[in-house]
Amino acid sequence: MEIELKLLLTDVDHKALADDLKSLAKVRAEHTQFLTNQYFDTPHLALRAKQMGLRIRQKGEFREQTLKTAGQSQLGLHSRPEYNREVHGPLPDLSAFPSALFGDELDGLQRQLAEQFATDFERHAIELVLGDGTELEVALDSGLIKAKGRTVAIDELELELIRGDIVQALKLAQSLGQRHCLRLGQASKAARGYRLAGLQPEPQLVTLPPEALEQGLVAWQTNEGVLLSAAEEFEIQARDALVTQFSGLSQLLMSSHPTEAIRLASMGQALMDAKSPQNRLSQLLAKPSYGQIQLTLLALVMNAQTGV
Repeated sequence: MEIELKLLLTDVDHKALADDLKSLAKVRAEHTQFLTNQYFDTPHLALRAKQMGLRIRQKGEFREQTLKTAGQSQLGLHSRPEYNREVHGPLPDLSAFPSALFGDELDGLQRQLAEQFATDFERHAIELVLGDGTELEVALDSGLIKAKGRTVAIDELELELIRGDIVQALKLAQSLGQRHCLRLGQASKAARGYRLAGLQPEPQLVTLPPEALEQGLVAWQTNEGVLLSAAEEFEIQARDALVTQFSGLSQLLMSSHPTEAIRLASMGQALMDAKSPQNRLSQLLAKPSYGQIQLTLLALVMNAQTGV
């Protein structure tokens, strides 16, 4: 089971971020490598319909196929089973995975597999041991998602839990967020690739105000992504939907966390006042305070769920 916290970066110096990571925990191992990845599905996206993701990753001369199955991906936290097997040919070999995953469909799916999109990125990986003994594999990724002649950038930090408490990964992220511009990443590389290839629709705007912090934080991330990629004619609609989340979250937080509530209200007003809300949002992302609020909200949601 893979459990990780995904963070998107804005104008972050990767070396400075890596240095800060290593200053906050004990380093067990560290390496940098270039990874090429091909993602596969059938023409009718049968694997996607099963909530599966299938890729071949090349690390130097070594090729590994990975199958990720249905799990949970919410609030920047990703949790899903995965299976890794060495592969030698140009296509994945589904028979190498547990037979129960595909049953009688295995041969038909295997015959139809084709590459849908690819990712190429440099990964700076650091294995960390935190003060309480929690072990993390940290990945700083920088590169491109490529599909049908189009590209989109990869610039993200992943904190994968190897052993211990995922809450400690969040606390580490909050420490990093004091100096670096990072925010929660809702979509996986695979999900972004399917969208870039035109194989999955863009998320729908959430226009209703939130009734709870978790609901508002999910909608914030959704509407943020829509506004950043919105065509000019939809920019105002996307802005209004995002401001609705800021306003609703501000009201929910005002009595318990007034500082965050005031910041949210201020960000909403900045978007309303801007000639180009899309450009203004990009400017907000380049301030550590933006991600700090998201991480604070995530901590509150996780505390409420665990009763801490």
